[in-house]
Amino acid sequence: MENSLYFSHVIENEYNQKFLYNLEQYCVHHSSEQVYVLNAPLGKKYTYDYQDRAIVILSPKHKIMFVDLDTKEKEFERYYEDFIEDLGTISDTFEYKEAIGRPREWKSSNTVNFCSDKYNSIDEMFEDNKIFGKEQRINEFLISLLIGSINDIEKKGVEVPDTVLDKIKKNIILFDGNQTRFIFQEFNSKTVSIQGLSGTGKTELLLHKLKELYINNEDVKIFFTCHNIALANYLKEKTKDFFNFMKVNKQIDWDSSLWIAHAWGSGNRHNSGLYSYLCNFYNAPFHKYNKFIEDNYHFMFSNLLKHINNIDENDFDYALDYILIDERQDFPSVFFDLCAKVARHKVYIAGDIFQDIFDKNKNEEVSVDIILNRCYRTDPRTLMFAHALGLGLFEQKKLNWFSDEYWNNLGYNIKRNSNNEVILSREPVRRFNDPDLDAIESVVIENDTTIGKIIEIIKNLKTVHNDLKADDLAIILVDENRNEIFSYMDKLTMRIGEEIGWACNRAIESKMKISDQIFVTNPNNVKGLEFPFVICVTSEIKDTYKYRNTIYTMLSRSFIQSYLLVGSNKNLLPNLEGLKIINNTRTIVCMEPTQSEKEEILTDLLTFNTESTKSYEDFLDEIFNELKINEKEEKEQLIKGIQAFNIPQFDKEQTVQFILRNRDFTQNG
Repeated sequence: MENSLYFSHVIENEYNQKFLYNLEQYCVHHSSEQVYVLNAPLGKKYTYDYQDRAIVILSPKHKIMFVDLDTKEKEFERYYEDFIEDLGTISDTFEYKEAIGRPREWKSSNTVNFCSDKYNSIDEMFEDNKIFGKEQRINEFLISLLIGSINDIEKKGVEVPDTVLDKIKKNIILFDGNQTRFIFQEFNSKTVSIQGLSGTGKTELLLHKLKELYINNEDVKIFFTCHNIALANYLKEKTKDFFNFMKVNKQIDWDSSLWIAHAWGSGNRHNSGLYSYLCNFYNAPFHKYNKFIEDNYHFMFSNLLKHINNIDENDFDYALDYILIDERQDFPSVFFDLCAKVARHKVYIAGDIFQDIFDKNKNEEVSVDIILNRCYRTDPRTLMFAHALGLGLFEQKKLNWFSDEYWNNLGYNIKRNSNNEVILSREPVRRFNDPDLDAIESVVIENDTTIGKIIEIIKNLKTVHNDLKADDLAIILVDENRNEIFSYMDKLTMRIGEEIGWACNRAIESKMKISDQIFVTNPNNVKGLEFPFVICVTSEIKDTYKYRNTIYTMLSRSFIQSYLLVGSNKNLLPNLEGLKIINNTRTIVCMEPTQSEKEEILTDLLTFNTESTKSYEDFLDEIFNELKINEKEEKEQLIKGIQAFNIPQFDKEQTVQFILRNRDFTQNG
């Protein structure tokens, strides 16, 4: 696996080979800081005569170090001055100049140049060029410009934040080595895939890759797709905003050079989806959704690929130059074969390695080009506890266990002691590597689910964090009893208004974040969102797979602190003890299951996955039976509506809500 803390974009040659080797070895074995090695700003625009004999070393807590590898003083000085001038131009382009000043104002304090033989060791070089405070913050902004990880400097500010909340909100985002590698490295394979935990920046990386492909290629045809219509619409709007923010001068030529749509589409609107576009391009039959086909995706993609493979080689043409795919886990493998067939150059794919902690394929080998296992949304301690609680690691009977390779892919280092004891640890993440954050308990468990306890927590948070806003907080009611949830929510929102004076956003109804309102919801409306503080409320820690997957996901929505309020003592004590160890040692300490226990876990999981693989048709039929809907015509109208409004498949609550709200129309229609 590539080292995520080290990235080099320099081609090795006789001048730099030895220095680069020593630098990488130091970073691998001694440094916990991010290090980037360049000889020009990333992207294809900038080149210099001397760049094959010089390197530039970037590291957040150090000056930008320009190293001369050939002792040609005049040529190196010209290279240094030209590089600084270009960095100043980039700063001006992204409107950094007003905050950090012109190059003359930061050049001497934030950059240094020297010959490669100046220092006796790499360690001495880093030690001699440390910077602190405001200079360090300016340096991080300069690095962000050089690696393309552009931040909104107006919102982040150049002054060093002084509160915990501000430190997280105004943290300067820098791509790690693996993220930068995905955007700028040339890959030999036609299909390039990244896979990672939620919160590792996969979608953001696809947007950066999209920008690079779009601006650096003339007459290009790119299709960016995903399964979900709502996500596709979001990505389209996000791309517009992202291109504006990244100062992309090339106008977006929609449905001619760039398409962003979901994977299916409509038969009579060939730009509405990737499948409909390809059917039109290759004059292939378009298959509509058919409730009697168990896997519509596999059926239609397989048939389309078969049709294309039958085209005579002399008549075949590529439909697109590049295809980008988000949410890989939503598609069958034949979809990627199809994309590789119709794309002239590359297919870029991003997927979630851990969306469902009880997926039947979790222990299979992950075959991807880049694994992103450093989560930048959630404090590592919170993530460790969420994983441990979800998998039952602190309890006598574990719900799941992974191979060592898979633990590594998830970002864990694994160490074994005697008596089957295992210690799991994660590397620190720069966003959370701050003494003030270390002093805060990342997860707090309370054996109290009363509304009074929630009011107490909010009041305490307001006292500790005087810059806290209402929309910094989410309250998630984890249990499934709909009547109880609505009753609890009614009382809770009223008490918060009366005693705190804040409005509440009932996201279970609004389906969105609202500024200056506390986000109150069940688990269905939190996907993709993050909050500084999260309060999860549950009657007990249940043993079902669905519940454990939900509680893992909800707890990891915070980036400072999560509260878990539990009504019952069931399964509580071992998790309290486990959390204490995580907070004290930054490790998960648990007992590895014996071989027979692992076999039992596998058997239980296979049974669970078999039972949960009923067809979507069966799922809908069960709901229709429960609601006593028997007329064939009414069922068909409701199914069309469910598809048209993109109600998530197998989401019972939203499906039932939709049916109940629309029955009058179908009955009277």
